[in-house]
Formats: sequence, C-alpha cells, structure tokens
Amino acid sequence: MSVIDRLASSLGRRDSVPNQELAQELSKTKNADEIRELIENLNNKDRKIQSDCIKVLYEIGYIAPELIA
Repeated sequence: MSVIDRLASSLGRRDSVPNQELAQELSKTKNADEIRELIENLNNKDRKIQSDCIKVLYEIGYIAPELIA
C-alpha cells in the first residue's frame, strides 16, 4: 500500500486523524522513500491529496524536523 493510499482523503475520511497517524509512523520508521513520495505529490492534480501531503509533512516536521530538512 502506497503512502498516498493511507492519506485521509484516499480513505474517504474528512478528519485529519489518519494523516497524523501516518506522520507518527513515518517519524518512527524514518522511511525516506515514503516521505519523498509525499513531497512528490505536493503537485498532485487532486487538491485533497496535496492538502493531505502538506498536513503529513507538517506533522513530521513538528515531530522530527530533520526528516524533511
């Protein structure tokens, strides 16, 4: 399952809990490929995916800023 499939909008959710949980998981695992996938999708044609990627990256930056620096 790709990181995009785990975003709140992809799961049909309107809250940000899945995005926060994903950020916590990525902060613990330090999975650079999945973080890179989030960054690459900041230009996705779907605005909801863009927004969710921003939210997850924001949360990662709060928890472990060195992962997105």
